[in-house]
Amino acid sequence: MSPEIPDYYRHLAESGEKEKGKKVASQTEAEPEVLRGMPIPTSRARQPEIAPPPASGNLYKANSFTINLPDQWTDKTIFTLTGPATDDIQHNITVNAKSDLEVESLLEFAESQFGTLESELKGCTLLLNEPCQLTSGLPAHRAIFVWWPAEDLRLYQEQIYVLHGNTGFTLTASFTKKTRKTIGPEVERAMLSFQPL
Repeated sequence: MSPEIPDYYRHLAESGEKEKGKKVASQTEAEPEVLRGMPIPTSRARQPEIAPPPASGNLYKANSFTINLPDQWTDKTIFTLTGPATDDIQHNITVNAKSDLEVESLLEFAESQFGTLESELKGCTLLLNEPCQLTSGLPAHRAIFVWWPAEDLRLYQEQIYVLHGNTGFTLTASFTKKTRKTIGPEVERAMLSFQPL
């Protein structure tokens, strides 16, 4: 033991050395040495086995993970894809899916979404309401709204609606007057590249 250890700490050093001596004497080759509670591997570590999901429930698949949900759980994810922050707003594209819809046409779905948006964005005005087509050729519907979230801020919100089976998708992007011209065309091309699976 080092003579530099003060007397009031000497008992801790002595008990540590005794414990270490006991461990060395009692350890066998099959037991790994333990340092501060963590085992030191003596051979290449085995990868943990991943159990398959149970048969009951719903396997939810996301972009980078899966999770087995109990029955009666429903996916209500809204995806937000973030772009540049310019002209004092953060640009993004959101994708919202609604399944098990009871609508008969794409136009019926789009019009149901107009009402939702008009109730959320007080004082918004519908500027454009027209059919369009995704890059893949799938029919879609497009609407552009203008609204004022603040006295000195006017925003344009573009939405593209897609109906695939009984699932409706709403893609949304917002712009200022300036960014509708600068990054607007590139964002609209990205939105039109949407492809439901």
